[in-house]
Amino acid sequence: MRLYQHSKGKIMAVKEKPFKLEKEIQTLVENNLRQLMDLDFVQTELTVQESRFDTLAFDTTTKSFVIIEYKKDSSTSIFDQGVSYLNQMLKNQAECVLAYNNAKKTNFCKSDFDWSQSRIIFICREFSEKQKMATDFKDLSIELWEIRRFANDTILFNPIGKSKHAANISTLMKSSDKTKDIINKTIPYSEDTLFKGIPDEIHELYGKFRDGILSLDSDIVTKFTKLYAAFKKNGSNICDLEPFKNSLCIFINLTKGELKDGLGLAVDVSNIGHHGNGDYRIQVRDAEQFEYILSLIKQAIK
Repeated sequence: MRLYQHSKGKIMAVKEKPFKLEKEIQTLVENNLRQLMDLDFVQTELTVQESRFDTLAFDTTTKSFVIIEYKKDSSTSIFDQGVSYLNQMLKNQAECVLAYNNAKKTNFCKSDFDWSQSRIIFICREFSEKQKMATDFKDLSIELWEIRRFANDTILFNPIGKSKHAANISTLMKSSDKTKDIINKTIPYSEDTLFKGIPDEIHELYGKFRDGILSLDSDIVTKFTKLYAAFKKNGSNICDLEPFKNSLCIFINLTKGELKDGLGLAVDVSNIGHHGNGDYRIQVRDAEQFEYILSLIKQAIK
């Protein structure tokens, strides 16, 4: 990708300023984890058995740990390292919990975290087609992000998503394969997993609200958990959509008293246990109040 600077009707190419060392990328990412990836920093250079994780991070939405590895070039294999590091994390959960408790001054135990959501992220200037193909499986908890730095201090940070027709790697492996065991212990949640067993009409209703929410702001992104889809901007939750067999629940991330709801559609759930974020819940079975509900959700964009 080429980057241009526009001035007085003319454009000028902005030269790339490559990172000289992997450590430069690591420092930049660790110092800006929340803004870049909506993750909390836990520890740098964590040694677990014979492996050393460049960065251990934590996903507050899924309550799971994330390993981040940095690559200066695209010449190395990442599939084997990714599976190996996930294996080390799952076998040595106590090491990750201890690092988290030390960093956050807490006293959690292994059962307080969702280990099925564990994942590893590789960050590099550019990934080869071979690397992309080796990790292009829906059920593989390995993510690729490309990062570039330019002379005008602009940073390009871009995720490499799974292809539309990505297969499930577990179906291609023998039952005795150790790698298959690791993959089966981690579940990259997606829209497909969220709507398993949910009627098509509810899925279609979700799709309409999903597209409407994403159209409110170009910076809104979707993150899936086991039970709901979270819509975020700059690391902050806007709303969550949780599907049921006969309805769709929308949780708006505003505290009690902040939402201006003239029609009274939203229910105060501040004192009720629920999965989504925020103190307001709207249960919908059709798109009759679509535009009005979007106006309520828009109030949570900060």
